[in-house]
Amino acid sequence: MTDRVRLAVHEALLGREQRDLLSDEDRLRFAGQRVLITGAGGSLGSELARQVAACRPARLTLFEQCEYNLFHVERELAAAWPDVPLDPVLGDVSRLRQLRSACQQARPHVVYHAAAYKHVTMVERAVCPAVETNVFGTLFTARAAAEVGARLVVVSSDKAAQPRSVMGATKRLAELVALAEADSIFRPLAVRFGNILGSSGSLVEILIARIQAGLPIQLTDPDATRYFMTAREAVGLILKADLIGRAGEIYWLDMGAPVRIGDLALRLLAIAGEAGLRPVPIEVIGLRPGEKLREDLTSQGLDLSRTTHGRIWVARQRAIDVGRVRRALRALRDDVRRHDPMSAITDLCAAVPDFVASREARQVAAMTAVHATPTHDADWRAAEIA
Repeated sequence: MTDRVRLAVHEALLGREQRDLLSDEDRLRFAGQRVLITGAGGSLGSELARQVAACRPARLTLFEQCEYNLFHVERELAAAWPDVPLDPVLGDVSRLRQLRSACQQARPHVVYHAAAYKHVTMVERAVCPAVETNVFGTLFTARAAAEVGARLVVVSSDKAAQPRSVMGATKRLAELVALAEADSIFRPLAVRFGNILGSSGSLVEILIARIQAGLPIQLTDPDATRYFMTAREAVGLILKADLIGRAGEIYWLDMGAPVRIGDLALRLLAIAGEAGLRPVPIEVIGLRPGEKLREDLTSQGLDLSRTTHGRIWVARQRAIDVGRVRRALRALRDDVRRHDPMSAITDLCAAVPDFVASREARQVAAMTAVHATPTHDADWRAAEIA
């Protein structure tokens, strides 16, 4: 699919036009900077890498856990922007030593933290890995960035608002963890937005695959609504937020009106029909564990206010209780070390008071805890958090 065709499809699905959000002046402000991106091989991280590379940075470091994804994003960027120095680093954000090494070598001006476990239903069944990657991965990224004087932009999610999933709760706590690291010099901020249209494992990707296979489209609920934007739009706004942002704040990207899932499916079927594919029926399967009928814009005492950019809002909030965040980290550190998902859910609920854990998440956690074997793999990381 060419870029022009992809753009047309995305605009048809969203029901609105896409615009180039970065000006030439914006790009000049990123030119000559050293940039490090975690999760650089993912759908959002790779788009971040493309748009940053187009700004001609002094150096671009790609930090990624998946070898296959890292291989492909490096090849793509090297072909498209051969004059941009690239440093591909195979690493895991839950390993502080690896992050410190990458940051010490790259000396980035800015770190964009896009690495996370994001699939709601999968993360419901993997509480401890989600805590380790989403929460402690953010803590370690913040610590490594602060040590080299880099500013930090944490990529968050609308599912962090009034979370009903483990994924949402860990992303909310990740926001708090990053912002709690702020001081007079270190400048972390978080950026929230909704679903990325067509990202890996996304609803659209799944629906397209089923249509191509001639299988019925499965929808959780046709009346469910979600906020959607393209990776190109999201990244443009993330970079703009970095330019206008202030430390210790959460920024909300305006994604337009929420899209009804049933309408999205009908638009996709119409596009498929124009491409010569046969129509398939729609099956309603009901909401899955951790899913909401409608996503929330904000919660947790956040008050949305306008910024200098029309599509970026700042969600000002009450002062963060740093002591409470530290206590939550110590408790969750021990939960991960023991591989105790039931305790992890309890401690997540304490750290994020409006988190409501699903019955299914608790059931899976209880079954997992019965068969779990304590691990000492995280012992050295525990010492770093104490």
